[in-house]
Amino acid sequence: MKNNLFITLTFFLLSMVCYSQHGVIYGNVTGTTGKPLSKAHVYVLEIGKSAVTDDRGIYKIENVATGSYQIEVSYIGYTTLQKKVVLNTNQSETIVHFKLIEQSNKLSEVVVASTSEATKIKNSTAPVALIKAKMFYNRSITTSDLLSTVSGVQVRQSGGVGNSTEISIQGLTGRQVKFFIDGVPMDFLLPVEELGIGPSLEMLPVNLIKRMEVYKGAVPVRMGVDALGGAINIVTRKEKHDFLEISAGYSSFNTIKSTVSARKTMPSGLTAGVTGFYTYSDNNYRLNDVKIINDLGNPEAISTKKFHDGFRSYMIQGDVGLINQSWADRITASFSYANLYDEIQHNFEMRQPYGEALNKVATYTNALHYEKKDVVDNLDASIYLGYNTIITNFNDTTLNIYDWRGQIIGQRTSGGEITSSQNKLKLTGNTTTGRIYLNYAVTPSTKLVFNGVTSFFKRSGEDPVAADFYGKDHFRNPVHINKSTLGVGVEKEFLNKKITSHSAVKLYDYAAKGFEIKENIANKITQQKTEFGASQSFSYKISKSLLGKLSYEYATRLPDRIETLGDFSAAVAANPNLKPERSHNINLGIRIKKKQWSIETNGFFREVNDIIILQAVPPPVLSTYQNLLKTRIMGVEGEIRLKPLSWLQIVLNGTFQDLRNRSKKENSGVSNDRYFGARLPNKPYLFGNSEVQITKHDLLANNDRIQFWWSTRYVEDFFRYWEIDGRKEDKLVIPSQWVHNLGIAYREKQNRYTITLETQNVFNKQAYDNFGVQKPGRSWHIKLKTSLFKS
Repeated sequence: MKNNLFITLTFFLLSMVCYSQHGVIYGNVTGTTGKPLSKAHVYVLEIGKSAVTDDRGIYKIENVATGSYQIEVSYIGYTTLQKKVVLNTNQSETIVHFKLIEQSNKLSEVVVASTSEATKIKNSTAPVALIKAKMFYNRSITTSDLLSTVSGVQVRQSGGVGNSTEISIQGLTGRQVKFFIDGVPMDFLLPVEELGIGPSLEMLPVNLIKRMEVYKGAVPVRMGVDALGGAINIVTRKEKHDFLEISAGYSSFNTIKSTVSARKTMPSGLTAGVTGFYTYSDNNYRLNDVKIINDLGNPEAISTKKFHDGFRSYMIQGDVGLINQSWADRITASFSYANLYDEIQHNFEMRQPYGEALNKVATYTNALHYEKKDVVDNLDASIYLGYNTIITNFNDTTLNIYDWRGQIIGQRTSGGEITSSQNKLKLTGNTTTGRIYLNYAVTPSTKLVFNGVTSFFKRSGEDPVAADFYGKDHFRNPVHINKSTLGVGVEKEFLNKKITSHSAVKLYDYAAKGFEIKENIANKITQQKTEFGASQSFSYKISKSLLGKLSYEYATRLPDRIETLGDFSAAVAANPNLKPERSHNINLGIRIKKKQWSIETNGFFREVNDIIILQAVPPPVLSTYQNLLKTRIMGVEGEIRLKPLSWLQIVLNGTFQDLRNRSKKENSGVSNDRYFGARLPNKPYLFGNSEVQITKHDLLANNDRIQFWWSTRYVEDFFRYWEIDGRKEDKLVIPSQWVHNLGIAYREKQNRYTITLETQNVFNKQAYDNFGVQKPGRSWHIKLKTSLFKS
């Protein structure tokens, strides 16, 4: 039924779009010398349709009804030009060419007015990297893969599609790095706390993303949350023009990925859109050197396929609203439903296989979003109101014991595969969220920024199976959490806008009510904390092509729900006495940008105190989060981008980070100081990426395009546990890894269809991640993307 509904909706959208097509206006835009102008903006004033010229200066505006129109063309550094065009009845095409005249006396004003939002962020005082997702729409790449292309970012996934994932930014890892979707904390919208960031990221396909902003060090005020020195903001697509785009791909391990995205905008400003995706994978890739007990009762290493690691997720999202109104630049009401099914194959060290344990999730989100520049003079505003429901189901009820072949080799007398009680747990969490962002230009060189985010969370559940074990259903006890973050920043420009300063303070308030289990009795506990953070950052435009940045942040991360209130389903006890994690973060960077190349390098320093670590113990004893480590992080990262020819692009980046324990024995849970100064275990310290991309036009037909790319990622070997423990020859090591990917994509001349062929891990090298968990070997991918209507 769900698949049929998805197909019916797709064909309905196709029919709607095709029915509305009338005529096409196209042509080229050149400068006074006849040179094509790429990325010139072409706008039809009467109906609000627009287009951007390609590398050959060609534009195309489709689905234009008969009538008379005024077309405006603008380009940075050139005088804006308008022409009147008449599209007659039964006239399918009209050709209109533009030749723009270069400006000489107002170039600087034009450049400032036309700077894109992404460029403003890149040139801001914040240490930030940007990923334009459009470059990767044709590829078989996940959102996690996209993040791993950034210098200073390490993505470690424990397996294949949808498996648990750990994101590290300049050595800060896990809960210390915060995620946002369009400025709203991701855990308000998706099951981040319940399942982790890996499955949540799989619910955001690359084709639905506009860009990703990776903040390293000082996190700007507009990101309203207690990040410890790293944040990632995922900006979703919000095109104002009409379009319908569909993609479908099939890969090794029976992996299917498809997306559909459509939007219709009326001349009145009424806009409506729908997006959806479907992802499925068996994840049945081969594992090497896993242990079973043979017929003689002895351990034996074998090679076999995963048998219980299936993953499926899908989402449908719609919105309706108005754009370009006198009282609102954009106001939209949106709604979405998402569903996730995730089988659990093994524990975090891949020592024990599971055959039946699984997670299931359903999320419902309703939101209202308002944006307006100059609400009053010089004041811009953005307001978000949202209500989200996340329903999670965790099933672990079998007594069966499985081996790595998927065979049942025995039965337990009690307990599940993961928990000692067995579970058939259903949790329902509701979150109400509000966010207001204000940007006020006090003077042309001074801005005042305010951001406030507040959320109210309530969760309760039920587990009849665990209730039989404990004699009481403890999950029915509700958990309440209220969070508020307020931030104020002042941005000031000096020396004719060469130096920009950004000063900010943040206030965090956290109040929680929950329970802890002692001697099988649920005792109510509460926690209330108020903390602050502050930052100061500078950027210096040394010359037109040279930019320097310096930032300092005193960052604070409050303990989250699971750390303070525990998670009975995961055998984690409460600890309401946890202290916040704190970090002093310093970043120093420089960027040189020329026409055919650019270089960017950053040095970073972190002094992190009271790191919260799970003191894990075997069930039935509950594990507890404790403030244990103090860590010093120092490192350097860099990236080089080369474009020696119009059709050739080369990217190389690398990161070295040194993470050292600075905890004395009394604060680290050990009997002596032998670990003081030692490098932290299970943390990569040297890694990098490179890519070569070739793009050629007019190869098989006029205006077609073919792309070829080769990418590679290298990770130096590192110790799984403390490197100072044991003999060198006996130490467990994650070996060095060098994985290569190849791909080719062809787009036909009308820019409607693109077909992609790709292979990942070309040489079938063994790849590892957290605690030596094996990742997939060589895989093959095919993808078809069609843009049936776009203007």
